Amino acid sequence: MIANHSIATLELVRAYHERTKHHFDRYAAGPEYLDWEQQPNPFREFDSAPLIKLPLDFEELPEAGFNSLNTRQPQLAVKDWGLTEISSLLRFSMGLAAWKVYGPDRWSLRCNPSSGNLHPTETYILVCGLKSLKDGVYHYAPYPHALELRAEIGSASANQPQILLAFSSIAWREAWKYGERAYRYVQLDIGHAIGALAYSAAALGVCLQRLPLSRSELARLLGLDRQEDFKDAENEYPDLIFRLREPPDQASDLSSGDGMQLPTANQWHGTANRLSQQPSHQWPLIDE
Repeated sequence: MIANHSIATLELVRAYHERTKHHFDRYAAGPEYLDWEQQPNPFREFDSAPLIKLPLDFEELPEAGFNSLNTRQPQLAVKDWGLTEISSLLRFSMGLAAWKVYGPDRWSLRCNPSSGNLHPTETYILVCGLKSLKDGVYHYAPYPHALELRAEIGSASANQPQILLAFSSIAWREAWKYGERAYRYVQLDIGHAIGALAYSAAALGVCLQRLPLSRSELARLLGLDRQEDFKDAENEYPDLIFRLREPPDQASDLSSGDGMQLPTANQWHGTANRLSQQPSHQWPLIDE
């Protein structure tokens, strides 16, 4: 077993890398076949959480050309954003792009690339001080293109209007196909998600600022450590969190997250759905 708390983090990473390599005479440990009966549901939902539908009738689509990454001209200050801007940001980064049909099968494609089209990455948005949306922690549900209210936030949680965006990962979606190598693909997909979100933000004239939260802090902020909300559902692992902001040359004192007051949730809603009923394989290495 790799899990040994006395091993330095770097050594742990190297040990995982070595163990999950493919070799000339063998493959890394994997399921060896696909159990289609247990294929993970690609859509996480939080049952009974209030749902806020996002608009799809955009009056003007943001410029999506590559040049928009270099010519970041804000269409609207973040503090003045409404549901339309939030909808655009999420739709063109983590939203559904198309549906494919082959015989009796039908499956979705998304704007953000994913290894095996398995999409382990989940998206959360935290808003404070916006006029168009209640202060809260929201989970983005791409299938209905909607926000699920996971938690309400006290109005005193931030001293200025702000929008935070965070990612988590459900490793089981990758482990179902790739076994012990799943964590590699999870990290690859996080990179894809960051790129897609940064591109979408740039098209709207804003950018991302990474905030230096620990995994435990992020898990608490997103409610991922609430066992009562996940029960028998597959775990989500916290990854990264960003603040949405205007480019540095157009906004003052936004160069770092130091001293920033993070929101505090005071009431939680919803329970996570189970993605596979009875997985035929378990990969405890990934949880280590």
